[in-house]
Amino acid sequence: MRKILWGLGLILLIGYGAWPYLTLYQLDTAVVDQDVKALDNLVDWESVAQGLEQDLEALFEDAYDASSGADGSENPLDSLAENLLGIFADLMIDPIVNFYMTPSGLAYLLNTQIILEDPSEVFEQDFPSEDTWADHISFAFFSGPTTFFANAEFPEGRASEKDARTHDTMTLEFRFQNFRWQLTRVHLPLDDIG
Repeated sequence: MRKILWGLGLILLIGYGAWPYLTLYQLDTAVVDQDVKALDNLVDWESVAQGLEQDLEALFEDAYDASSGADGSENPLDSLAENLLGIFADLMIDPIVNFYMTPSGLAYLLNTQIILEDPSEVFEQDFPSEDTWADHISFAFFSGPTTFFANAEFPEGRASEKDARTHDTMTLEFRFQNFRWQLTRVHLPLDDIG
């Protein structure tokens, strides 16, 4: 009886360890097929949207910090400029996040690692379809019992220089929640917006 329990425990442990890798495969298939129902089960859209919004806000703040006070002097108009930048960033970030939180937008983001200023341009562009983000996974493992990370490294020059800048490594964060593994965050090493 004890051997049976140990065997069953080992099988459960192996199954739990393999589950996020199966989720990676399912996510890749759902993104390629733009399977909305599967993506709804595999992606925590709200969490991914919040993370992307935070990344874009940080990008705008970094751009502002780099352009203001670069010479170390205080400018009385800095607070006005900061408020205007906040308004401008909100007006620009919301449509970008809303676009990428769709099956076709997520497919574009994962496959190209590109953030466009005008997401409507995505349908006018050809993006690589011969391989997907999952073909570039260099590392995937647990960072805790309910957290799993996968790094995808893309070759330089993958995207059009005209529209955006490519980035080296994208990290996908998955969490075990609602009795399944879900994508909860896409970490892009953003340098600039195209």
